[in-house]
Amino acid sequence: MSDAATTIDTDEQERSARTSVPSRKAPDQGTPLRRSSDDPTLGDGRKPPTTFAWAPTPTLTDRRVLDSPAVVVVDDVASREAAGARVAEGLERLGRPVERIPADGTGLRRRRPSGPLHHPLVVHVGSASALREPTAQTVTRTVSAYRPGATIVYEPGLRGELPGRREEVRSRVESMVARADVVIATTGDLELLYPGEARENVLRRWVAAGPGIVVVSAVGDGAWAVNAVGLTATVHGRGADAGDAFAAGVIDALWKAGLLGVANRPDLRTAVWGTLHELVENAAVAAQLAGGSDGLAPSRDELDAARGIPRLGR
Repeated sequence: MSDAATTIDTDEQERSARTSVPSRKAPDQGTPLRRSSDDPTLGDGRKPPTTFAWAPTPTLTDRRVLDSPAVVVVDDVASREAAGARVAEGLERLGRPVERIPADGTGLRRRRPSGPLHHPLVVHVGSASALREPTAQTVTRTVSAYRPGATIVYEPGLRGELPGRREEVRSRVESMVARADVVIATTGDLELLYPGEARENVLRRWVAAGPGIVVVSAVGDGAWAVNAVGLTATVHGRGADAGDAFAAGVIDALWKAGLLGVANRPDLRTAVWGTLHELVENAAVAAQLAGGSDGLAPSRDELDAARGIPRLGR
């Protein structure tokens, strides 16, 4: 064999070693004894398939553990009645980990470590104080900081009144809508912001602005959701008058569907009809239960029982 042929063969072997894939003898993904994916001997049989240097191969669509927290922006973290506080409580009663942060940016308990794996799965903003200065700028910075890794859920949270001039409030709401992945509003919010305008026109404009899903609840008249690809799911006849429990129910449904976090943003935008219906149903039933319990959000068992979900394995 010529020297040139030998050189080519050697180059091929080195390239193969660098790009080799795990052999069929490689251990299961769940074992801690896995070799690093950049090990040049991976898959060529020169090393045993189990060493302490082995580690799961990272991928671009790494699904983070679901015990990452939901971050809820709260007007006053010490008050159970503050805007956002009941959303956090509703998620906790459904068994979801929650971290509360103040809307004004003061008194943060600790600085979260940097890096995409330390981002929360979801950040909820549902306080009208997010539309007033100086809090508005602080909330905007919080959303901008977390959005690279987290799903942003936004509620205008107007509660029947405008915190300022309509044009100014509308502009700030639309700015937040454009930054959000999921928007939750009431028919009352839409009427305050866009008096006399058809709801369908508002929803179409909001979805086009950026969010993957827009959910609207009507007091005592059900709720519906629209996504970025034009699908609509509606639940009729459910009492949706407990807004905080409704929002917690939306986030809980997205959590169950595996649609939270930046890796799942494309899937959230193209959610199928069944997923949208599950989202609205889960939220509307949670709101109905809270409405019959003086606003107290349901527990996981209460919500599942009301929805007829069997308690398997218990």
